[in-house]
Amino acid sequence: MEEAPPMTEGLDSRDRATLGVVDFGVLAVRNGLLTAEQLEMCRSRQQASANLGQNLSLQQIVLNEKLMSPEDIRRVEKAHEQLTRDRERKQDLKFKGYEIVSTLGEGGLGSVFKARQISMNRLVALKVLHKQWISDDEFRKRFVLEARIVGKLSHQNLIQVYDVGKEGDYYYFSMEYVEGRTVEELIQDSPRRQMEVGRAVEILIQVVRAIRYYKDFDIVHRDIKPSNIMVTRTGLVKLGDFGFVKSKLDKELGFEGMVLGTPDYIAPEQAMGRDNVDYRADIYSLGATFYHMLTGRPMYDGTPSRVMLAHTREPMPDPRGYRPSLGEDVIAVLKRMLAKEPDQRYANLDNLFTDLEALLERNRPRQVAKIEIGKSSVLRALKIEQSRQGEMQSRVKSLEDKLAAATAQRNMALAAAAFMALMALVFFILIFAT
Repeated sequence: MEEAPPMTEGLDSRDRATLGVVDFGVLAVRNGLLTAEQLEMCRSRQQASANLGQNLSLQQIVLNEKLMSPEDIRRVEKAHEQLTRDRERKQDLKFKGYEIVSTLGEGGLGSVFKARQISMNRLVALKVLHKQWISDDEFRKRFVLEARIVGKLSHQNLIQVYDVGKEGDYYYFSMEYVEGRTVEELIQDSPRRQMEVGRAVEILIQVVRAIRYYKDFDIVHRDIKPSNIMVTRTGLVKLGDFGFVKSKLDKELGFEGMVLGTPDYIAPEQAMGRDNVDYRADIYSLGATFYHMLTGRPMYDGTPSRVMLAHTREPMPDPRGYRPSLGEDVIAVLKRMLAKEPDQRYANLDNLFTDLEALLERNRPRQVAKIEIGKSSVLRALKIEQSRQGEMQSRVKSLEDKLAAATAQRNMALAAAAFMALMALVFFILIFAT
C-alpha cells in the first residue's frame, strides 16, 4: 500500500494563505529534498530556458540536475495537489458542534484544524481524514483506530483525544488544543539549529514518561519525531499524532508487515517491515530526534529509501562531527538509544531515566537557572541577607558592650590613679608639716 506523502507538515499559516507561493520548489525545500541555494539555481535555469523558448518546468530541471529522484518529485507533486484540494474545500468544511478557526497542519493521513467546540466553549484541534483516503479501507480503519486507542489514554505528556465522529464524507476526531511550539520549531530557532543539551534532555525525559505509560497498553507510537512533540509555554511536553500507532488490533485490521513511519527517524525493524515491533522502536525514534536536536540535522541524508536503508545498516554518524563539544556521556546515551538491534537498546526505561537525569544534572539549561534566580533563589538570597544583617547587628552590639566595658575600666583606672595621686599629695603634705 502506497503511503501518503507527509510533505505539507512544515508550512506555516502565511504560506497557506498564499498558496500560489507554495509551489513545487517551496515544498521540496521545506521537506529537505532541496536546499534553498539549489532551488535558486534551478529557478535561474528555468528562467534561462524560458528566454530560449524551451519553457522547462522546475521538475524537469531538478531531474536533469539529478538533485531529486523521480520518486521524490512525484511525492512532492502529489503533496502540492493535495494542498491545493484542501484549500479549495476548506471553506466548505463544517462539522456539527464545531467552528473551524484556522489550519494548524497537514499530516500523511489528514489535516488538523484549530476549532472551537461550541458546547464546551473551548478550543480544540480537529483532525480530519483526507478525503482521498476515505475510500481506502486500511487508511480509514487506521484513522479510526488512532482515535479509539488514544481516546482511552490519559497522561499529562500525551495530547488528549475528546471525540470521534463522521460528518458527511469526512471522518474526524477532536483533541486537546496545545498552545505552544513543536520541537521542530525550537530546533529552527536555536543557534546553529542546535539545542542546549540540558533543554533537549528535559524534553526527552517527559517523552519517555509518555512512552512508559502507553507501553503498558501494548501500544507503539511508531512516528516519534520533532514535529510530533509539542512544548507548552510552561515547559510541559506533549506527544501527539498517533497516526501510525501500532496495537494488538493491527493483526485483526490487516496492518502487519506495513512500513509506517517517517524515514528520518524510523527504527530499523520498522524500515524492514517486521511484525514484532514494540516500544523499543519508539526509543530509537526518540534517539534519532535527540540526535537532530543536538546536531541540527537528521542522522542520514538522501532519498527516503536511501535514508531507511541507512537506518538498517549504517552506524550512527558521530554527532561530534557537527558539534565537537558534546561529551562522552551524551554519546553513550545516543549510541544505546540508536542501537540497530532492539535488544541492545534500553529495555528497562528506568535505566534510561537514570542516564538522562545524570545528563541533565551535568548540563542544566541556562533557562532553568534564570527561573531559579527569579523565584526560589530570591527568597534564599533574602534569607541570607537577613542572616547577614542579624550577624552584623550582633557584632555591633558586641562592640558596643566591649566599648562600654572598656570605658568603664578606663574610668575605674582613672579614678584609681586620681585616688593614688591624692593620697600621695596628702602623704607629702604630712611629711613637710612634721
